[in-house]
Amino acid sequence: MTTLSMTQTWGKERLAPLPIEFDAEAHRYTWLPTGERMCLSVTGVLSASKDARTLANFARTKKVWAPRGTYVHSCLEGFLKGEPVEKFLGTPYDNYVLPLLEYPLWEYFEPVALEYRVCDLRRNIGGSLDVLGYDHRANSMVLLDLKTLGKGRKPYSTDAQLGGYLSMLIDHHKLVVDECLTVWASPDEAHLGDLQPPDRCLMAWEDAYDIWKMKQTEL
Repeated sequence: MTTLSMTQTWGKERLAPLPIEFDAEAHRYTWLPTGERMCLSVTGVLSASKDARTLANFARTKKVWAPRGTYVHSCLEGFLKGEPVEKFLGTPYDNYVLPLLEYPLWEYFEPVALEYRVCDLRRNIGGSLDVLGYDHRANSMVLLDLKTLGKGRKPYSTDAQLGGYLSMLIDHHKLVVDECLTVWASPDEAHLGDLQPPDRCLMAWEDAYDIWKMKQTEL
């Protein structure tokens, strides 16, 4: 059995959390300084760009992908905090978890923020990014999204989702992100997608928000 864990001591400063409270059951974000509740989430905005058939399929299969995604995300978060791989094994998702946590990227990757809450106060939108960190091999700050895929499923564009998180990081921290990436966890395999230029992701987010606004006028 593997004994991998994140043992590196890098020295990068962790990103201080924003004063945001997240109600997981209601999937609602609250900006604590004013008590303002975000009426939207990043995923809620993106759903406006999906057709009725896709949304129905998501709802029908949610009982399969939702618990899987939640568990695999929690494993990556714990591993990047320094917990050993063994802690996360012994579930039906081992064939997702082990390839993901053994992926070579983590050997030179330093997490700066994990499951980090962000918001757009102007548009009243909240969200949670998966991983922000520093790639010491490429000397670049990376915004990373994790997706799980069922057997035979193919990757899809995550540009708009990453763009939403990126825009909020810029708003609050004036943070420069060099690369956006998606890591795909599939049965018995994990791999990185192609580079997603930050400017392209920001444009995709603005397009998605425009679609959401347009659909509100049609209601």
